[in-house]
Amino acid sequence: MTQSPPFVAEPESFALRIERSMAGLTRMGDWVDRIAAALRLDTRTEYALRLCLEEAASNVVVHGAPDEAEAGFVGLSLVPEPEALRVIVEDRCSAFDPLKVPAAQIPTGLEDARVGGLGIHLMRQYAQAIEYERRDGTNRLMLRIPRIQPLSREAGSSREADRQG
Repeated sequence: MTQSPPFVAEPESFALRIERSMAGLTRMGDWVDRIAAALRLDTRTEYALRLCLEEAASNVVVHGAPDEAEAGFVGLSLVPEPEALRVIVEDRCSAFDPLKVPAAQIPTGLEDARVGGLGIHLMRQYAQAIEYERRDGTNRLMLRIPRIQPLSREAGSSREADRQG
């Protein structure tokens, strides 16, 4: 009788509720660190996750206009899938659909550049899919971030050998 290799189940989900403030944003770093370690994310996937979460949550903190007392918080959740990470960012500020924001104009030189304004553009670059809905006074931004599989040492070695001839 042969034994099958041990199966390591991933956690079903991760969740965090932060204050809608700059102090609240600082709590996200440790949360993403824990997720990356628990899921053994490739550094590129971790970077995409961190960037998308920071951009989405900071948009709520900086630009969100409170509709009610519950607007003082941002809800973050993540469900791992084999090929991607499903991320949801929720807030109870005024309705804002980031999908309706026109594509960013990328500056051609320093004289055209300005600080900010590229967060939604960056999320579009790193997320495989972005959806938005407004339901019962809640903004819900849903991102699908592809999981990049780490390169094996053997694959890296064979590529190096191919380059050397």
